[in-house]
Amino acid sequence: MKIYTNTRKATRRWLLRALQPCQAMVPLMSESLERRLGLIEQIKLRLHLLVCAWCVRYLKQIRLLRRLVSQREFTGPGDNAGPLKLTDEARQRISESLRISL
Repeated sequence: MKIYTNTRKATRRWLLRALQPCQAMVPLMSESLERRLGLIEQIKLRLHLLVCAWCVRYLKQIRLLRRLVSQREFTGPGDNAGPLKLTDEARQRISESLRISL
């Protein structure tokens, strides 16, 4: 049993070093929500997800966020009329801030 555990850990460490880092996988995860990945991209992503628990969590979070936004579950306080909208005053303040900063 201990040999199996050590072999598994060593394999996981080797894969982590051999595969692309998380920074390279994050854009690929985002793209996987927008389009169907190619075969090589799918393999790279799946292998990375097999050994990286952080990226698995991140992918679950962005899938959840995408689902929530697409269902428009963000509603105003106390009403279920629809998504929140900016007031005209808020739009003007944002517009002025952008003009000043440019």
